[in-house]
Amino acid sequence: MVQNELFVNECGACHTLYPPHMLPKHSWQIIMDNLDEHFGDDASLLENERKAILSFLIQHNADTSTQEMSYKISKSIGSEGIIAMTQTNFWKNQHQAIPKRVFEHSEVRSKANCKACHNDIEKGLIEDDKIKNIDAFM
Repeated sequence: MVQNELFVNECGACHTLYPPHMLPKHSWQIIMDNLDEHFGDDASLLENERKAILSFLIQHNADTSTQEMSYKISKSIGSEGIIAMTQTNFWKNQHQAIPKRVFEHSEVRSKANCKACHNDIEKGLIEDDKIKNIDAFM
C-alpha cells in the first residue's frame, strides 16, 4: 500500500490506519472537513497538514482503486455521506455471521477495531486468508 508519512504520523497516532482505498473520495472529504468532531474527538490539524493528508486520501481513494474490495465498498456507499466502514452495507454483509460477543471481547472492543482480526489492514490487506480466526475471541 502507498503510504504518506504525515498520514501515518497524524492518523496512526490515535487509531488503526484505514487504507485510503477503503473509502470513496466524498467520504474522505467529509472526514477531513470535520476533524474537530472526529468520531467524538477533536482531531484538528494545521490547515496545511489537513490539506496534505486529504490530497493523499483522495489520490488513493476507493473510487480510483483497482481492488475488488474497494469497488464493493464504494458501490455499497454510493453517494451517501457514510464515513464509518461499519455503517456500509458491504461491511454489514461481510460481518453478519460474527457473534456480537466477538466485538465485545477485550481484545476487539469495537466493530471499528478492524486490526483485531485483519492483522494486515494497515498494509491494505484484508483478504480472507489474512483474517485472524475469530474462535480466539469466543
